[in-house]
Amino acid sequence: MKKIFLVLVAASLFVMCKSSKSSASKADSPKEVAEVRHRDDFRSAKASEKKAVLSELKASEATYSVLIFTQNFKGEKVTASNAKKQLYSGYVISDPKTGIADKIRIDNSVDTKVYDDATKRELIIEAKEAKKAKFIYLMKNPGGDTPFIVTYSNTLRPLK
Repeated sequence: MKKIFLVLVAASLFVMCKSSKSSASKADSPKEVAEVRHRDDFRSAKASEKKAVLSELKASEATYSVLIFTQNFKGEKVTASNAKKQLYSGYVISDPKTGIADKIRIDNSVDTKVYDDATKRELIIEAKEAKKAKFIYLMKNPGGDTPFIVTYSNTLRPLK
């Protein structure tokens, strides 16, 4: 009876070791950097606020989109650039009341790279996706499967 029990324990340990080995190989495979969402179903800002934001950023033309840094930014350095130039470099802090950290204009005809210095992760906002939406919301996702959540939308959320 003891021999059977020992054989079962040894077999289960062998199986457990083998399964942990395969999960380690999964962890080594490249993960997606961002969870992507397309939404227009949230509360929108007033038309006057939308117009003011677009004119402030000079983003009224169809070739521009607005990248809005939202929740979970705690003062880490973030850099945004594209093939043409560096668009933004700063220490981003989310406002706990509004959930908004900062906003910038991006050229949606070229890919935009966003690099978070704290997590050492990079996100590429592809031009083909950016052209579909006027507003792109970028949220950090600490503890999630992906480090960022990107929401593409044509609706501006209230920023105040």
